[in-house]
Amino acid sequence: MKNIFKISLILTAAILSSGCIKETFPKGGTVTKEQLESTDKALTYMLSGIPAAMMNSGTAGFASTYGYHGDFGIPAIHFATESMLEDIAVLGEMGYYWFGAYYQNTSQGSDYIWCAFFWNQYYKWIKLINDIINVVGEVDGDTSKEERNILGQALAYRALYYLDLARLYEPKPNKILPPDPSIYGLTVPIIKEDITEAQSKNNPRAPREEMYQFILSDLDKAEEYLKDATNSYTSPSLTAVYGLKARAYIELGATYAEMGNPSTWDMTSREAYEQAAYYSRKAIDMNLHTPLTQAEWENPKSGFNDGSANKSWIWGLTVSPENLSNLIANIAHRSCEAIYGYAVWTQYGVNQALYNQINDEDFRKHSWYDPDLDYAYQFAGSAEEQMGFVYGSMYNYPAAKYESLKFRPADGNVMDYTVGNAADWPLMRIEEMYFIEMEAQLHLDGGLEKARELLNEFIQDYRYQSYDCSTITMTEEAFIKEMMLQKRIEFWGEGILFFDYKRLDQGITRGYSGTNVPATATFNTEGRSPQWNIVITRGEYQSNKGIRHPEQNNPDPTEKITLWK
Repeated sequence: MKNIFKISLILTAAILSSGCIKETFPKGGTVTKEQLESTDKALTYMLSGIPAAMMNSGTAGFASTYGYHGDFGIPAIHFATESMLEDIAVLGEMGYYWFGAYYQNTSQGSDYIWCAFFWNQYYKWIKLINDIINVVGEVDGDTSKEERNILGQALAYRALYYLDLARLYEPKPNKILPPDPSIYGLTVPIIKEDITEAQSKNNPRAPREEMYQFILSDLDKAEEYLKDATNSYTSPSLTAVYGLKARAYIELGATYAEMGNPSTWDMTSREAYEQAAYYSRKAIDMNLHTPLTQAEWENPKSGFNDGSANKSWIWGLTVSPENLSNLIANIAHRSCEAIYGYAVWTQYGVNQALYNQINDEDFRKHSWYDPDLDYAYQFAGSAEEQMGFVYGSMYNYPAAKYESLKFRPADGNVMDYTVGNAADWPLMRIEEMYFIEMEAQLHLDGGLEKARELLNEFIQDYRYQSYDCSTITMTEEAFIKEMMLQKRIEFWGEGILFFDYKRLDQGITRGYSGTNVPATATFNTEGRSPQWNIVITRGEYQSNKGIRHPEQNNPDPTEKITLWK
């Protein structure tokens, strides 16, 4: 499952290029052109196809083309980014870990599918969204409330995609493989709804300021169109728009603090931090969402698989059993309880260095199996199935210390993949807003004192009461470390942390005496890993003359990090 996935043919624009404007609608993703012309509800159908396109088994076409079982949409992207950080430990068979290339820093160049997977997925979704925006057209007095709602959601989706792409691909300095300074500040090509084919074939990487202005413009419009809408967690809402703005502004605040303010935009680092604090607090103060309780976090039937079972999820995705396979699905890779998946063999778990830093009073420590912890675990499934999990069976190895219990099969069904794999996936929880606010406040007038106050309040109110970081002598750097420790515990495995590590220049530590990380993945870095500057796939620069390779591509980080010995 490594080099067999090298792209061995010239990939055309129809497969990989962001400039692909002639794609047909994917099956299960949205309606056909004929349906679009024959029904008044086409826009609703098109929009409802977006979550399916983001969650279905094989949605990128990599499963059918390359036999890649890590092809299950945005949860797979989040699995890939988490695998490049420090807190995942593969405790069982590495051969079944489909994200091993990211985990072991192999095959990360432009000729391999691992980078193409990010590019293909996001630009495919952008194409679907641009189709919707094109159909709605300009908003005027004749635009209905329903059309405004649909357009607002579409713009929020597009902002999500471009914000992720910008943060994945914008090169940041690192000590191991620093990019050429000439490409600093470059993100990815912008594909708007009215782009021509000629423009798409000569579309350079957008500068950071142009990209973020585009993202924030979409979000400003989405905020206007969604202000009176009532959308469930499965659709972009006004709160989600505030959350996306908070994500964008905290990124700009940190970037300008490190790299300097641009001459092409009058926004300063401080102003960006002010906006991040404003929008994160605005999302919180809507009072529609509250952090997960211990009972919700640990629920064996709905833990991290059902957004309707809590008030934490601002935005999540659902998936239909009809669009799932037994193996090419998120839960099959994440849940060590689900006997029909890969996780029972990989025994996907946590780096013990993180686990050992979690206070025993913190219920989040129950996210991983530890038979030495004085805690009555609630397992999914029957008593017999629980015994099989702990002691092993013909379907699985005995439970390994530190393997994951966080992501439960839907309805706690560990035997039937048509039920268990049909699990929701979180895109944004209210807890993230608390962390963005404290990071932003660290750089504003309240400074370290205010940031520590916010961290204390969050952990004491929602995680465990005895926490107190105010007694620790802290610098700003030390506070970031402590905040990141709590954020790592909070969002382990959810796909949030990659952007924090990259933004804040955090290092990774997998190699140390007694590590439970496999020897082939024991990397340590001082500051950023070079893997986090994702390489643009070959199919794009072959079909898009606006990107010259290798001069305008991020450097290939493959095997550039030295293994710890």
